[in-house]
Amino acid sequence: MWKVEEEFSIHLGGNTYINTPNLIVYQGTSIFQVRREEDDGTLGIDFDVFDSKGQRIATFKKGIVVQGDEANYKIETGHETYSVTERSSGRLIARVQRRGVQGAELDVQVHMYLPNGFLLDAGPQSTNLGGITMTGSVIKNCGAGIVIG
Repeated sequence: MWKVEEEFSIHLGGNTYINTPNLIVYQGTSIFQVRREEDDGTLGIDFDVFDSKGQRIATFKKGIVVQGDEANYKIETGHETYSVTERSSGRLIARVQRRGVQGAELDVQVHMYLPNGFLLDAGPQSTNLGGITMTGSVIKNCGAGIVIG
């Protein structure tokens, strides 16, 4: 059984979120949902990946790609890392590393759009949101890490 987790550490876009259940909230909706498997303690993250037109191109559940547009995106699954890469450009769209992460339980990178076309660019070194760049920040024990109106 998977339950909403309250104690965890996730690297997302060059920043670390500790015990912050809503990593990024956009217009009142949490983009990522963090849950833990009660039996083995595995931390998972759920989120949908959209293109610039608001079309869902992939879905991550428990940190694993469970659905994706394989005609236009390369879907990679493995023991440690799961990713979605745009075939036409080779651009990494979303990646979750579940094992072997230094200083956190998960490492998440995304260059994806939200359903309304807002670009969320949280790469390996930084998070870029509407002209603001965050890097190396630690967000701890907050209800929400980043809130965007």
